[in-house]
Amino acid sequence: MLRWVNYQNIQLQKNPVYDIVKYITVAAAVVLIVLSIVGYRKKKELLGKIDFVMIVIMQILGIVYLGITMLKSVESFPAYYFLMSLLGAATLMQIIRNGIAVGTKKNEK
Repeated sequence: MLRWVNYQNIQLQKNPVYDIVKYITVAAAVVLIVLSIVGYRKKKELLGKIDFVMIVIMQILGIVYLGITMLKSVESFPAYYFLMSLLGAATLMQIIRNGIAVGTKKNEK
């Protein structure tokens, strides 16, 4: 299994587009997380405690995604590309969930 992972890493490293995509996805995730936090702060009294917990989980997941993406590499972490896609998908799902929760609440004033 490790040989196959190493082979796939070598194949992915040959494509220079992945470095650009890595930075674009991190920037997009940071922007979306900040927008979700700003939306939560504006509608804090309309949202419940579960939404606060989900915002905190999203922040933690975003920090982990950002840290691993920027600080690790294929040389130090053999399953880098595979874990980044899964962690990126989990982060994106959290951002979408919180965006929907914040976006669907209406100010009733």
